Amino acid sequence: MLHSTYHHKETNEDPKTSAVFENLMLLPDNVFWHLLRQSCFSNDTMPIHSGLLLSYEFWSHWDRTGTDNTNYVEPDLFLEFELFNVIIEAKYGDYGGQYQHQWQQEITAYHNEYGDEKPFVFIAVGGNQSIVAETISVKGEKVKIYKCNWLSILMGVNKYQKELESISAPNMNVSATLRLLDNIILAFNINGVYNIDWFNSMAQPIPIISESSLENISKYFNWK
Repeated sequence: MLHSTYHHKETNEDPKTSAVFENLMLLPDNVFWHLLRQSCFSNDTMPIHSGLLLSYEFWSHWDRTGTDNTNYVEPDLFLEFELFNVIIEAKYGDYGGQYQHQWQQEITAYHNEYGDEKPFVFIAVGGNQSIVAETISVKGEKVKIYKCNWLSILMGVNKYQKELESISAPNMNVSATLRLLDNIILAFNINGVYNIDWFNSMAQPIPIISESSLENISKYFNWK
């Protein structure tokens, strides 16, 4: 939670956002984007390749012109990749708090700062009452809002960890990455988000849930 402490933001979702994302960004750039993309529920139209992560900023202060904010507009995290930019608005829980007006304010302020120099992706993390991506209008521009929740990100991290653990002869990079993934999972856990095991991965003498139900659960969390 280095960034939330540095910015004196130690309430609500800010320490959670800081703890999770400041560690995720230590992963290789392509892995970080892959995990974030795959955690979004309607990701078919999201860019597959990101290029390098050039810069990032927690709680930017953007020009409020054209918004009804009093001082500035403050997205939770701004990422500049080689191929596109990413605006992240995060909420503490997974079941409410995101709203269209805030998204519109941030998109307006983004254009105040960066114009149209590079395409951007908007991701709403947590707080979504629906997992379906929404298209909103901002001054005539149609913008798709992609959605994920904290648990879907954690499940992606857990899946990646298991893939690395299955390597029979890991090198030093794999060993270091596994330690980092442990820290990321810990960051989720101390903020109330925990791993779950699929029912069909547990040792059960008799099946306790149907295959169709498991398939529906897997689709919801976007991991198979």
